[in-house]
Amino acid sequence: MGIKVCEPKALELFDRAGADVDRKTKRVKIPESLVKETIRRAPSGFKMYGRDPKYELDYSGNKLHFGVAGCAVRVLDLDGEVRPGTVADVENLAKIADYLENIHHILLTVTPFDVPDEVYHLHCINADWKNSVKTTDGFTWTAKKAQETVGMAAILRGSYEEVMKKPPLLGFMNPVSPMQLSKELTEGALVYAKYRQPMVFAPEALAGATAPSTLAGLITQQNAEVLAGIMVSQLASPGTPVLYGTASAVMDMKTGTAAMGGPEVSLVNMATSQLGRYYSLPRRGTGGISDSKLVDAQAGAETAMSMLMAAMSGTNFIYEACGGLDGTLTFSYEKLVVDNEIAGMVSRIIRGVDVNEETLAVDEICKYGSTNYLGSPRTGKMFRKEHYLPTLFDRRSWEAWLRAGGRDISLEARRKAKWILKEHKVEPIEKGVQAEIDGFIKKTTRKYLER
Repeated sequence: MGIKVCEPKALELFDRAGADVDRKTKRVKIPESLVKETIRRAPSGFKMYGRDPKYELDYSGNKLHFGVAGCAVRVLDLDGEVRPGTVADVENLAKIADYLENIHHILLTVTPFDVPDEVYHLHCINADWKNSVKTTDGFTWTAKKAQETVGMAAILRGSYEEVMKKPPLLGFMNPVSPMQLSKELTEGALVYAKYRQPMVFAPEALAGATAPSTLAGLITQQNAEVLAGIMVSQLASPGTPVLYGTASAVMDMKTGTAAMGGPEVSLVNMATSQLGRYYSLPRRGTGGISDSKLVDAQAGAETAMSMLMAAMSGTNFIYEACGGLDGTLTFSYEKLVVDNEIAGMVSRIIRGVDVNEETLAVDEICKYGSTNYLGSPRTGKMFRKEHYLPTLFDRRSWEAWLRAGGRDISLEARRKAKWILKEHKVEPIEKGVQAEIDGFIKKTTRKYLER
């Protein structure tokens, strides 16, 4: 049947490569040999660099990274209020994520309603950079806005050449299920390919609505959509870094909503990781998202299950792992802190059991096996490496917990988030660079408002 490609330049790329292109219907039929030949041009791994280029994420092999939730339309704030997001929220959440040790990448966490819609992407990226040295999302909705983010990155890095050498922006294309590549996101993908910024290709198909109701059918359709998207980047600029991904779920037939916390998400993640490995591509999965509206037992169960399953399937990047409630429509300050703890536990499980002469500890067993190991020098040496030591979850006795205030996990997470915002100091951007970025945003905003 082919796939509908709504961007003229992408149609031309497919045409020149030898695909069967119908300009009238925008339908592209791609021979299997061309798919395989083109996908092989994508690298099997790549590196991304933070606002501080010394911060590096390696997307190769089985390395695992966690990102925060993204593009929520509202926040559950530290006063317990649910309200529209602001730039201040983006800044606060980036600062908290910068501090949390198990969070590696920061998305455009909240859609801010206190700046013009045309330039909110620039305010979000700027807020992330000002409050974190870690890697961040870019923005690829239309060629114009994608180019603006690359231009801002060139100010940060000093030149477009440095942006290409040490990419700071992660772009995204969600193919429009079923079987379409939208004009706007394809435009953005072409811009990011030009500047060699990595791209995520991840459909948000819903089984029973925008994909077949069967999971095998959804995965089949999703695979075609992802491969077509990756082909756009490789035909435009061979070797552009990409992530083979998914954001798919089933539609809840009782409510009509996306069941992002459902077990089917984990099954789709597992298949997506297998396919990504088959194509020798880094993998992007979905995990940590809950359909709950509060940081409660449902949120904990859905988050832990999906995050662990995504990691165990071989996903390199769990994209919206931390902070998301209500299917990512709401971002919770408290859940961001809780999910950091879950991500740490998942990372410990994925690291597995190190087996060698020292860890087998036969000599230690022979020496201490009839008493205890508290006095063993190896205990003091090894427990920090071998044992997961929580920074939030409580393991004290009931009596000790009561003496410390008897706070439940939500209140303890709220307390820690407030402490981070007060005490954590982020290395600032050089003043001249920040002034130039601020000037760029003001100039771009004036252009939109004058139209």
